[in-house]
Amino acid sequence: MQFSFMVGVHEKHQVDFSFDQFIGNLEIRIDGQPAIKDFRMFSLSLTKRYEFVVGVNERHQVAIEKKRKLFLAGLRPMQYRIFIDGQVVQTYEGT
Repeated sequence: MQFSFMVGVHEKHQVDFSFDQFIGNLEIRIDGQPAIKDFRMFSLSLTKRYEFVVGVNERHQVAIEKKRKLFLAGLRPMQYRIFIDGQVVQTYEGT
């Protein structure tokens, strides 16, 4: 699953999210620079939340929640929710 979104009004930043559901590699980039890297092959938790701050003068708290299904998670679509400053701004579903 890959998606991108913009954060900020006067100070704009691009956040890129990439997760390979079969291999387990996850990466979040801000303006092309790696911000978070994770490797998930096995997890008991159904929801994983990644939180980070975007911006220098115009700072925003960003969170991406990845929610998986209970059974056969590697073969089923996951839900991704994007929060900016505590508000859901976008939802994606896919593999």
